[in-house]
Amino acid sequence: MIPELNTKSLLQKFKGRRVLVVGDLVLDHYLDGKVSRISPEAPVPVVTLGDNCEKSIPGGAANVALNVLSLGGEPVLAGVTGRDSDGEIIRELISEAGVNIDAVVSDTGRPTTVKTRVMGRNQQLLRIDREKTHLLSPAVENELKSGIDRIMDTVSAVVIEDYDKGVLTPALVEHIVRGSIERKLYLAVDPKVRNFWSYSRCSLFKPNRHEAGFALGMNIDNTDKAIDAAEKIRSRLSAEAVLITLGSNGSVLVQGNGRKPRHLKAVTRSVFDVSGAGDSVIAVMGLAGSCGIEAADAAALANLAAAAVCREPGVYAVSAEDIMREAGRFE
Repeated sequence: MIPELNTKSLLQKFKGRRVLVVGDLVLDHYLDGKVSRISPEAPVPVVTLGDNCEKSIPGGAANVALNVLSLGGEPVLAGVTGRDSDGEIIRELISEAGVNIDAVVSDTGRPTTVKTRVMGRNQQLLRIDREKTHLLSPAVENELKSGIDRIMDTVSAVVIEDYDKGVLTPALVEHIVRGSIERKLYLAVDPKVRNFWSYSRCSLFKPNRHEAGFALGMNIDNTDKAIDAAEKIRSRLSAEAVLITLGSNGSVLVQGNGRKPRHLKAVTRSVFDVSGAGDSVIAVMGLAGSCGIEAADAAALANLAAAAVCREPGVYAVSAEDIMREAGRFE
């Protein structure tokens, strides 16, 4: 049970909160077919595609923005696509959904990042990635900075979603962090290893167990080690809070001001697909921070959001109704 959490009241606070989401944009491309035999050419399944077998969904930072939107917030997305057909697809999908893309820029020097998943019998058989991960050129970086600067005075929180595709350059990270601190904006970060230690004084830092372990040079294989890792990260970054996600073991939250660490156990009973769960968690934490919800309550909401997403196939934008449904299972 989660008796201390007034889920409905907290979720209502998300309505209309304007959040800037910055990071790597990904197009998740699905090919869904039938598998009835093994290829005579190699020990691999033969996937037969039929009508309506193909779909594309915005992923990465774009999925975080869609989660913010689905939860009642007003996302503004900043990122980079290639100047190609896949870039046009992702821009069209995002804008048609209702996400502001005024700070999304095009880069002729890289393709739009595409992850193609070949599916059969509701299982992922193969993933093919098309990407270039070199850092942005100074010209594209400056264009993105300008777009972000135009937006930052209009939002109450910033979410950084790093998929390590080269968009979040050290200079851009420094620019966003400094701008957030100067404007006293809530800054939630979902990091990767390359910029891991670049987010000093952020409001919420959310690595997963593997990212935190790699950055610290330690194996995080139990809750006590996760709490120890979170405390070390919080101290080094002077962050307000650190949330380390632990997959099926839930997450741990460490805050300052003498507050005790918390272990939030995973609440999901049915895991269909974990794709996009981290995007939903950081979207919830960013929205919650934008309206002053305590980190512990925000983490409990995010835990419910992750459970809801894991019940769905593929990348999925969680809604307030999904979170309410999960919360209802514990009443």
